[in-house]
Amino acid sequence: MEETKTFPKARLSNKQRYILMTACNTPAPFSDIFGQSTGALRNMKEFFKTSGMKYGGKCVWTGKNKKTLPNHIKHRIEKWL
Repeated sequence: MEETKTFPKARLSNKQRYILMTACNTPAPFSDIFGQSTGALRNMKEFFKTSGMKYGGKCVWTGKNKKTLPNHIKHRIEKWL
């Protein structure tokens, strides 16, 4: 391994972007308050930042027993692609 000031050295190009998508059963305001979705997003952002990729956006789908993806989330995903 190469010795650098930051450990480990980023191997992926900085031009690559990533999108984080997650789903949880907790309703919207409580999922943010109790950190059910934000904790996972924070850890994944740290991982991809270390690997050298740029943050492209996040998408959180909250709520219980929803069978289909809401339109506002579909539009957000299409905007990023």
